[in-house]
Amino acid sequence: MESSKLKNFLAQANTGNDIAREQLIRHYKPYILNVTGHVCKRFITWSDEESSIALIAFNRAIDTFSEEGGRTFQNYVYLLIKRDLIDYFRKEQKEAHLSLTLSDSEHDIPELNFENDQAIEKYEEMVQTHDLVDEILELDQKLREYKISFEELEQYSPKHEDTRLSLFEMAATFTSDDEFVESLIRKKQLPIGPFAKKTGYKRKTIERHRKYVITLILIKLNPQWLHLTEYIKGTQE
Repeated sequence: MESSKLKNFLAQANTGNDIAREQLIRHYKPYILNVTGHVCKRFITWSDEESSIALIAFNRAIDTFSEEGGRTFQNYVYLLIKRDLIDYFRKEQKEAHLSLTLSDSEHDIPELNFENDQAIEKYEEMVQTHDLVDEILELDQKLREYKISFEELEQYSPKHEDTRLSLFEMAATFTSDDEFVESLIRKKQLPIGPFAKKTGYKRKTIERHRKYVITLILIKLNPQWLHLTEYIKGTQE
Protein backbone atom coordinates (compact mmCIF):
# COMPACT_ATOMS: atom_id res chain seq x y z
CA MET A 1 0.00 0.00 0.00
CA GLU A 2 1.37 3.41 -1.00
CA SER A 3 2.45 5.72 1.82
CA SER A 4 -0.08 8.45 0.97
CA LYS A 5 -2.91 5.92 0.66
CA LEU A 6 -1.95 4.27 3.95
CA LYS A 7 -1.82 7.64 5.69
CA ASN A 8 -5.27 8.47 4.37
CA PHE A 9 -6.77 5.15 5.52
CA LEU A 10 -5.19 5.48 8.96
CA ALA A 11 -6.56 9.01 9.37
CA GLN A 12 -10.06 7.86 8.38
CA ALA A 13 -9.92 4.80 10.65
CA ASN A 14 -8.91 6.98 13.58
CA THR A 15 -11.96 9.18 13.06
CA GLY A 16 -14.26 6.17 13.36
CA ASN A 17 -14.50 5.14 9.71
CA ASP A 18 -15.09 1.37 9.99
CA ILE A 19 -14.88 0.89 6.22
CA ALA A 20 -11.33 2.34 6.16
CA ARG A 21 -10.36 0.13 9.12
CA GLU A 22 -11.78 -2.94 7.38
CA GLN A 23 -9.85 -2.12 4.21
CA LEU A 24 -6.62 -1.88 6.22
CA ILE A 25 -7.31 -5.21 7.90
CA ARG A 26 -8.15 -6.86 4.57
CA HIS A 27 -4.98 -5.52 2.95
CA TYR A 28 -2.68 -6.56 5.83
CA LYS A 29 -4.29 -9.93 6.65
CA PRO A 30 -1.60 -11.99 4.86
CA TYR A 31 1.11 -9.99 6.63
CA ILE A 32 -0.56 -10.46 10.04
CA LEU A 33 -0.73 -14.23 9.54
CA ASN A 34 2.83 -14.33 8.20
CA VAL A 35 4.26 -12.51 11.22
CA THR A 36 2.20 -14.61 13.64
CA GLY A 37 3.34 -17.83 11.98
CA HIS A 38 7.01 -16.78 12.12
CA VAL A 39 6.77 -15.84 15.79
CA CYS A 40 4.90 -19.05 16.70
CA LYS A 41 7.14 -21.11 14.42
CA ARG A 42 4.21 -23.03 12.96
CA PHE A 43 1.44 -22.68 10.42
CA ILE A 44 -1.27 -20.33 11.73
CA THR A 45 -4.87 -19.93 10.56
CA TRP A 46 -7.56 -17.46 11.56
CA SER A 47 -9.11 -20.12 13.81
CA ASP A 48 -6.03 -20.10 16.08
CA GLU A 49 -6.03 -18.02 19.24
CA GLU A 50 -2.65 -16.52 18.31
CA SER A 51 -4.12 -14.95 15.17
CA SER A 52 -6.89 -13.35 17.26
CA ILE A 53 -4.24 -11.84 19.54
CA ALA A 54 -2.36 -10.58 16.46
CA LEU A 55 -5.51 -9.02 15.00
CA ILE A 56 -6.19 -7.16 18.26
CA ALA A 57 -2.59 -5.91 18.17
CA PHE A 58 -3.07 -4.78 14.57
CA ASN A 59 -6.18 -2.78 15.51
CA ARG A 60 -4.21 -1.15 18.32
CA ALA A 61 -1.48 -0.30 15.80
CA ILE A 62 -4.04 1.51 13.66
CA ASP A 63 -5.10 3.57 16.69
CA THR A 64 -1.63 4.39 18.03
CA PHE A 65 0.73 4.57 15.03
CA SER A 66 2.70 7.77 14.62
CA GLU A 67 5.23 8.59 11.90
CA GLU A 68 7.19 10.60 14.45
CA GLY A 69 8.49 7.33 15.94
CA GLY A 70 10.70 6.78 12.90
CA ARG A 71 9.22 3.34 12.14
CA THR A 72 7.17 2.25 9.18
CA PHE A 73 3.60 1.15 9.87
CA GLN A 74 4.50 -2.40 8.90
CA ASN A 75 7.37 -2.58 11.38
CA TYR A 76 5.21 -1.00 14.09
CA VAL A 77 2.52 -3.64 13.49
CA TYR A 78 5.15 -6.37 13.79
CA LEU A 79 6.45 -4.90 17.05
CA LEU A 80 2.99 -4.85 18.66
CA ILE A 81 2.10 -8.36 17.46
CA LYS A 82 5.39 -9.73 18.74
CA ARG A 83 4.99 -8.08 22.16
CA ASP A 84 1.43 -9.34 22.60
CA LEU A 85 2.35 -12.87 21.57
CA ILE A 86 5.34 -12.90 23.94
CA ASP A 87 3.03 -11.83 26.78
CA TYR A 88 0.64 -14.60 25.76
CA PHE A 89 3.44 -17.21 25.70
CA ARG A 90 4.70 -16.10 29.12
CA LYS A 91 1.21 -16.32 30.59
CA GLU A 92 0.79 -19.81 29.14
CA GLN A 93 4.15 -20.90 30.54
CA LYS A 94 3.31 -19.52 34.01
CA GLU A 95 0.01 -21.38 34.05
CA ALA A 96 1.71 -24.58 32.92
CA HIS A 97 4.39 -24.13 35.58
CA LEU A 98 1.76 -23.51 38.30
CA SER A 99 -0.10 -26.65 37.24
CA LEU A 100 3.09 -28.70 37.43
CA THR A 101 3.98 -27.27 40.85
CA LEU A 102 0.59 -28.14 42.34
CA SER A 103 0.75 -31.61 40.88
CA ASP A 104 4.26 -32.25 42.16
CA SER A 105 3.46 -31.10 45.68
CA GLU A 106 0.98 -33.95 45.93
CA HIS A 107 2.91 -36.71 44.19
CA ASP A 108 6.53 -35.52 44.50
CA ILE A 109 7.28 -36.17 40.83
CA PRO A 110 11.01 -35.62 40.13
CA GLU A 111 10.42 -34.59 36.49
CA LEU A 112 9.76 -30.98 37.56
CA ASN A 113 13.32 -29.91 36.85
CA PHE A 114 13.12 -31.60 33.46
CA GLU A 115 9.96 -29.66 32.68
CA ASN A 116 11.67 -26.43 33.78
CA ASP A 117 14.58 -27.21 31.48
CA GLN A 118 12.16 -27.75 28.66
CA ALA A 119 10.46 -24.43 29.39
CA ILE A 120 13.81 -22.61 29.38
CA GLU A 121 14.81 -24.33 26.14
CA LYS A 122 11.47 -23.42 24.58
CA TYR A 123 11.84 -19.80 25.68
CA GLU A 124 15.38 -19.55 24.25
CA GLU A 125 14.11 -21.07 21.02
CA MET A 126 11.32 -18.51 20.97
CA VAL A 127 13.80 -15.64 21.43
CA GLN A 128 15.88 -16.95 18.53
CA THR A 129 12.74 -17.12 16.42
CA HIS A 130 11.94 -13.49 17.25
CA ASP A 131 15.46 -12.46 16.25
CA LEU A 132 15.10 -14.33 12.96
CA VAL A 133 11.77 -12.62 12.26
CA ASP A 134 13.41 -9.25 12.97
CA GLU A 135 16.12 -10.06 10.43
CA ILE A 136 13.59 -11.25 7.84
CA LEU A 137 11.59 -8.04 8.21
CA GLU A 138 14.74 -5.93 7.86
CA LEU A 139 15.71 -7.94 4.76
CA ASP A 140 12.18 -7.52 3.39
CA GLN A 141 12.45 -3.75 3.85
CA LYS A 142 15.81 -3.70 2.04
CA LEU A 143 14.49 -5.87 -0.80
CA ARG A 144 11.62 -3.46 -1.42
CA GLU A 145 14.21 -0.82 -2.36
CA TYR A 146 15.12 -3.16 -5.23
CA LYS A 147 11.46 -3.81 -6.10
CA ILE A 148 11.65 -7.34 -4.70
CA SER A 149 9.20 -8.77 -2.17
CA PHE A 150 10.29 -11.42 0.31
CA GLU A 151 7.20 -13.51 -0.50
CA GLU A 152 8.23 -14.00 -4.14
CA LEU A 153 11.73 -15.33 -3.33
CA GLU A 154 10.51 -18.92 -3.11
CA GLN A 155 9.36 -18.62 -6.71
CA TYR A 156 12.84 -17.50 -7.81
CA SER A 157 14.84 -19.90 -5.63
CA PRO A 158 16.84 -22.37 -7.76
CA LYS A 159 15.60 -25.94 -7.52
CA HIS A 160 18.92 -27.66 -8.27
CA GLU A 161 21.72 -27.75 -5.73
CA ASP A 162 24.45 -27.12 -8.32
CA THR A 163 22.70 -23.96 -9.50
CA ARG A 164 22.23 -22.76 -5.92
CA LEU A 165 25.91 -23.28 -5.07
CA SER A 166 26.90 -21.48 -8.27
CA LEU A 167 24.75 -18.49 -7.25
CA PHE A 168 26.33 -18.43 -3.78
CA GLU A 169 29.71 -18.26 -5.49
CA MET A 170 28.44 -15.54 -7.82
CA ALA A 171 27.22 -13.44 -4.85
CA ALA A 172 30.58 -13.87 -3.08
CA THR A 173 32.42 -12.76 -6.24
CA PHE A 174 30.17 -9.72 -6.52
CA THR A 175 30.62 -8.59 -2.90
CA SER A 176 34.39 -8.84 -3.22
CA ASP A 177 34.32 -6.02 -5.79
CA ASP A 178 33.77 -2.61 -4.17
CA GLU A 179 32.78 -0.94 -7.46
CA PHE A 180 29.99 -3.42 -8.12
CA VAL A 181 28.73 -3.13 -4.55
CA GLU A 182 28.75 0.68 -4.69
CA SER A 183 26.87 0.60 -8.00
CA LEU A 184 24.24 -1.79 -6.66
CA ILE A 185 23.61 0.25 -3.51
CA ARG A 186 23.51 3.57 -5.37
CA LYS A 187 21.38 2.57 -8.38
CA LYS A 188 19.36 -0.23 -6.69
CA GLN A 189 20.06 -2.35 -9.77
CA LEU A 190 22.41 -5.23 -10.45
CA PRO A 191 25.09 -4.10 -12.94
CA ILE A 192 24.56 -7.23 -15.02
CA GLY A 193 26.52 -6.18 -18.14
CA PRO A 194 29.75 -5.02 -16.46
CA PHE A 195 29.61 -7.90 -13.96
CA ALA A 196 29.18 -10.53 -16.69
CA LYS A 197 31.96 -8.98 -18.78
CA LYS A 198 34.44 -8.85 -15.90
CA THR A 199 33.72 -12.24 -14.32
CA GLY A 200 32.73 -14.43 -17.26
CA TYR A 201 29.36 -15.37 -15.84
CA LYS A 202 26.68 -15.75 -18.50
CA ARG A 203 24.44 -12.72 -18.77
CA LYS A 204 21.32 -14.87 -19.18
CA THR A 205 22.11 -16.78 -15.98
CA ILE A 206 22.53 -13.55 -14.01
CA GLU A 207 19.31 -12.09 -15.41
CA ARG A 208 17.33 -15.28 -14.72
CA HIS A 209 18.42 -15.38 -11.07
CA ARG A 210 18.75 -11.62 -10.52
CA LYS A 211 16.37 -11.37 -7.54
CA TYR A 212 17.86 -14.37 -5.76
CA VAL A 213 21.42 -13.12 -6.29
CA ILE A 214 20.54 -9.64 -4.99
CA THR A 215 19.08 -11.27 -1.87
CA LEU A 216 22.27 -13.27 -1.28
CA ILE A 217 24.37 -10.14 -1.80
CA LEU A 218 22.31 -8.14 0.71
CA ILE A 219 22.67 -10.87 3.32
CA LYS A 220 26.43 -10.94 2.76
CA LEU A 221 26.58 -7.15 3.10
CA ASN A 222 24.71 -7.30 6.43
CA PRO A 223 26.64 -9.75 8.65
CA GLN A 224 24.67 -8.47 11.67
CA TRP A 225 21.85 -10.72 10.42
CA LEU A 226 23.37 -13.66 12.24
CA HIS A 227 20.52 -16.13 11.71
CA LEU A 228 20.18 -15.45 7.98
CA THR A 229 23.96 -15.63 7.58
CA GLU A 230 24.06 -18.98 9.38
CA TYR A 231 21.18 -20.24 7.25
CA ILE A 232 23.06 -19.33 4.07
CA LYS A 233 26.23 -21.02 5.40
CA GLY A 234 24.27 -24.13 6.30
CA THR A 235 22.68 -24.25 2.85
CA GLN A 236 26.09 -23.91 1.20
CA GLU A 237 27.49 -26.75 3.29
